[in-house]
Amino acid sequence: MKVRFLGSRGSIPTPGTSFSEYGGNTSCLQVIDDEGNYIILDAGSGIKNLGYYALKSEKKESIILLTHFHWDHIIGIPFFAPFYSNKYSFTIYGPKDNHEEMYETINNILAKDYFPINLEQFGASIKFEPFYEGKKINYGNMMVEALWVNHPCYTLSYKITSNDKTVVYLTDHEPYKKRLHIQHPSLDHYNNNANLLHARLIDYVRGANVLIIEGEYTKSEYLNGHVGWGHSTLNDAIQVGLDAEVPYVIIHHHNQDRTDAQIKLIYNKLLAFLRKEGIDLQLAFAKEGSYIII
Repeated sequence: MKVRFLGSRGSIPTPGTSFSEYGGNTSCLQVIDDEGNYIILDAGSGIKNLGYYALKSEKKESIILLTHFHWDHIIGIPFFAPFYSNKYSFTIYGPKDNHEEMYETINNILAKDYFPINLEQFGASIKFEPFYEGKKINYGNMMVEALWVNHPCYTLSYKITSNDKTVVYLTDHEPYKKRLHIQHPSLDHYNNNANLLHARLIDYVRGANVLIIEGEYTKSEYLNGHVGWGHSTLNDAIQVGLDAEVPYVIIHHHNQDRTDAQIKLIYNKLLAFLRKEGIDLQLAFAKEGSYIII
């Protein structure tokens, strides 16, 4: 299983030479099984460049898993080239109750006041389906499941398993103990107990080979006006990996103001801390255009 990073920036695209190494496009990943079937995770501005890979692939069908509908995770939809060709078919999944709500949510961002083309003018066959915690689907040689996470709107993490290898994509999650957002009604039996919700998250992540998790803020950035925004600190993100005993943690959804030089500085400090504490953890920061083999 291969995971390709097409966009790893949070909130808004950040062009410029100061962001060229880690990339300025917002969230989009491609997960590919051993037979070339692929799943797209989120449709931020990075999905434009994913279009080049999709057009070269022999596969004319795929699925797109949206974690939620904030701009940085869907803004690339009208710029994905295969959507304009009748040779392609896609099913788009996301955290809505039914396919009608999915369709309306996506079509609304393509209203004429915002964009000249709407869904009806796309050439590809596009279907919409809801996803939710407890649902499982198979695509190619991959099995997908999901978990509700802690964000101001209903948001999903996705877990993909293929040939006994598992990757968890966990973005836009604020630690339950720091700010508890409105939880999905299916979680009512947890009674908003932050400890139980966190334990549930760790159980879900445990067993993964790779955890791709957002680390939007430093501790000081988080405390200086960003509590309640629905994001984690770098330390919180790494702690999830440690609690779940995941051997490889990749930090994703980089802060829009974080330059390449600043990411490198933070990365080196975190590596030094892990070595000092004797913590055996492979740590990386996602780089746009790179990929890993699991």
